[in-house]
Amino acid sequence: MKSMQGRVVCATNDKTVAVEVVRLAPHPKYKRRVRKKKKFQAHDPDNQFRVGDYVQLEKSRPISKTKTFIAVAVPSRNGKQEKEEAGELGIPLESKQTQEQPQA
Repeated sequence: MKSMQGRVVCATNDKTVAVEVVRLAPHPKYKRRVRKKKKFQAHDPDNQFRVGDYVQLEKSRPISKTKTFIAVAVPSRNGKQEKEEAGELGIPLESKQTQEQPQA
């Protein structure tokens, strides 16, 4: 099974987060793809996730009656953009360096 990703919708319980996973599935009659949502309870041992965070769910042994997943952080979605701005090695691009030098 493919690992699931979702958004934290509730983080009030201690060491537990509710994660809403959205998937696309064909409608049984009309065959159009529709969004299906399902909430899963996931273990968050350090209480690090807040509402709105994107997490990945990893299968684990049953932790409680409803918790069989562990929440793991997903790499930021705009991580690629930050690398491109600073170049591959984290060095500013040449075009930006020439603009910063004063005209003599």
